[in-house]
Amino acid sequence: MIDEGTLLVLQSANGAFSCRTPPMPKDWNPVDRPHVANLVSLGRDVFRVYLSTPLRRKGTMKYTLAIAEIDTLPSKSIIEIRHDNVEYSYYRRDERIWTKVAESSSPFMIEVFSHGTSPIIVDIATK
Repeated sequence: MIDEGTLLVLQSANGAFSCRTPPMPKDWNPVDRPHVANLVSLGRDVFRVYLSTPLRRKGTMKYTLAIAEIDTLPSKSIIEIRHDNVEYSYYRRDERIWTKVAESSSPFMIEVFSHGTSPIIVDIATK
């Protein structure tokens, strides 16, 4: 659960590094359910707008993950990239580049890359 405060922290974080294109999951499976989503704030609530959808490969039972064009998102947009059930990354759009602002290897905590060498740990456990 990402709330409005956490989204504001992600939008203002320094970040760990910047890249032209974030590493996206390419394949989809029903166990890990990888996805790419834009985090959108509406009032006090934050919603995931999914930018990816699984597409079945012809003649197989395997799926690829089709991802919308993320470079059309406005500056300061935050995307969530999920690779599996616990591995998440958060990137912020900064003009023509993406900055990795946080990651998680737990469904309950996010490490936000802020000032200094120690990340901020944000508890996102449900209330």
